[in-house]
Amino acid sequence: MAYGEPAVITALSQFNAGRAVPSPNYPGESTPGALTFDDQGEGQITFNDVAVDSFNFSGHREPTYFDDLYFRIHFMPGQINLGNVLSVQTEEVRLWNAFLSDQEMTGYQEPSAEGMSIQAPVSPPYTLAALEELSYIVTVSVDGPPQFSEEILWTIGGVNYSVPISGQRVVVFPFGPNWSQQVTESLEWKTDVIRSFSGKEAREALRSKPRRQLAYRTTLEGNLVNQFQNILYGWQDRQYALPVWFDKWIMPDAISAGATSVPTETDGRSFFKGGLALLITDTFTFEVFEIDSIESDRLIPAKPLENDWPRLTRLYPLNLATLPSSIPTQRLTSRVLTANLEFRMDPVKTDPYLPAIPAADTHNGYEIIYRKPNWASPVQHEFESDFEMLDFDIGTFTQVQNPGFPRQMRTFQWVLKNRQDIKDFRALLGRLKGRYTPAYLPTWHSDFILADITTPGSSGLTVKHAQYDTMVDVPDTQKTLLIRLRDGTQFLRTIVGVTEQGDGTEVVSTDAEFPVEINPQNILMISLVHLCCLRQDGVTINYQSDSVSTVEITTIVVDG
Repeated sequence: MAYGEPAVITALSQFNAGRAVPSPNYPGESTPGALTFDDQGEGQITFNDVAVDSFNFSGHREPTYFDDLYFRIHFMPGQINLGNVLSVQTEEVRLWNAFLSDQEMTGYQEPSAEGMSIQAPVSPPYTLAALEELSYIVTVSVDGPPQFSEEILWTIGGVNYSVPISGQRVVVFPFGPNWSQQVTESLEWKTDVIRSFSGKEAREALRSKPRRQLAYRTTLEGNLVNQFQNILYGWQDRQYALPVWFDKWIMPDAISAGATSVPTETDGRSFFKGGLALLITDTFTFEVFEIDSIESDRLIPAKPLENDWPRLTRLYPLNLATLPSSIPTQRLTSRVLTANLEFRMDPVKTDPYLPAIPAADTHNGYEIIYRKPNWASPVQHEFESDFEMLDFDIGTFTQVQNPGFPRQMRTFQWVLKNRQDIKDFRALLGRLKGRYTPAYLPTWHSDFILADITTPGSSGLTVKHAQYDTMVDVPDTQKTLLIRLRDGTQFLRTIVGVTEQGDGTEVVSTDAEFPVEINPQNILMISLVHLCCLRQDGVTINYQSDSVSTVEITTIVVDG
């Protein structure tokens, strides 16, 4: 843009129109130059008119940071997103007049929503001085609609401004489980499995993390029954902040208001950065805080604690969760109530707590799971053959076998005896991702019975004849062995061939020699090792206490 630059840049210049700059040092607009004075060292001051040469040029003025910062109205912050409101929240909004001149505030409007108030320093009409700053205090309580999206509105210098305020109110659900019955946690992935005509499978994970559910039975008495019913009546169709009951930590020492850390053992508990935690002594006395960071022996809150907490205060991770539309309850007496509760965690804001621990043992690129089943519960083994049945209901029928192999399903129970066991199992679930990732799993059966001695340096096992050679013939799904000795030694081998001896035995040839003698006295078990996937995407952990749980797993044999 071409323009003429005046000889002296003053408030009269179009370049500075609307800006507060010093007035020129001469009276009137007709003076072509600037005035100077000379008192000649004596007598009255004499002003002299000094001519100033002027000229025109073409070009443009380059914007600077000065233009970005000044000559506008600033709001800090420009918007307030309170996230989950579980207690009274207070925020400050600062208004700064960055003009170098006064600005007129002619309009101001506060939100009228329930549970929200604004403390304003001035009321319009008001003249904002150049560079003046005002502070507005926004207070949001837990009373009001579950979700809110409001605005503070100003009209300054004829321009409309707004600061949005949004968030959602959440109520803590403080009623814990009756531990005479187990607490169940369900984790469910979603996997698209496409099985070809030959039995090969392709899998696609459809969820980046599993959905989490928590179910338990609670028993309440006296006024707790009334509190429970009122919380359901007023909030059942909204989100609750639900403690993860089996991740409890009891504070060994008191904590003072203003504390900037909360001591706890974080390992094995589902705290996560940006998540919520709860300090609670009873159903009416608790404090929720946001977790800014996690260390091995403490949580660092995003803000200092507001209250004093005595010794033996309970600490829990919190997750956002919803209840179903129907909740069955039973009145055992006029003062005692029981209820079966099932919470669904928020699928986006919930961390399912799956520690990123690598597999300890692998074979052919897949993990090997050496955890043994709990034989207190029977292991169920099911065979499923894929064939078509042709039957017109008037004569014989025909079975047409599809290519592939019979599918084997096994259902068994694992016992997780302590918190480390539970943590390791959750890490395993994180690696399997429901049906997505296969892993090797021994049957823990005596699939072959040793019939003769295997000398050191030999790669074959002489076992009792069981028609493996004629009926199985070393398929990919049935060719991996786990040989376990009584002294704890174990060998993982691949079957390369089976030969019937004609004397009631057959020799199983493997891919590697054995470094020690194997005989019927020192052998513990020879088991097949199957490449398996979980049959379902969902897994349920049954907590008998906060540190002991059981889980029932169903696997299905796959071919890679």
